[in-house]
Amino acid sequence: MQFLRCLLVSAIFTISASAIGGTEASPLTLIGESSQFVELDPQRIARNTRFYDRRNHPTDIGAYRGKVVLINFWASWCLPCMAEMPSLDQLANDHSNDDLVIIPVSIDKDGLLAAIPFYRRLGLENIDLFVDPNGETAYSDHDNPKNAEFALYGLPITYALDRDGRILGYITGMVDWQSDDAADFIDRLLRPAK
Repeated sequence: MQFLRCLLVSAIFTISASAIGGTEASPLTLIGESSQFVELDPQRIARNTRFYDRRNHPTDIGAYRGKVVLINFWASWCLPCMAEMPSLDQLANDHSNDDLVIIPVSIDKDGLLAAIPFYRRLGLENIDLFVDPNGETAYSDHDNPKNAEFALYGLPITYALDRDGRILGYITGMVDWQSDDAADFIDRLLRPAK
């Protein structure tokens, strides 16, 4: 009987909370080929760690505050990265006029020498090219000797940041960024904060 009473109270609370506009936001969801989006709790503001553009000029995440950011870490030797990049390139084209910024960062040790031929081979034209050959921004070593910001739990891995630079979460493995699920995910990221 006590169990039924608890169940009834729980159901009433759930219905009441949704009826009066509960303050809890539903979680961000996105399912890729091998994993799903993992929301971080607590969320933290991304530090301004360095990575380099195609002219080998340093830049950092802080340059993109005010925009929603997808930072995608990849490598030229990674087959799932090769499969994912064309859909990421198309996503950049589809959102070229709004507040979404896609930052693909190669972690190849050869930096631009590996990344530029990869872009040419795949015909990537809509996404910028960035590299992190020294592990200043992303790390896979549990010691993290350079105090990099983003953990590489696998490749590719995409982190989502809000307009204030908060790291919302990540998804590892290939994602079809042209899928309906990805479109819903991006729409939710781009909604103005309440």
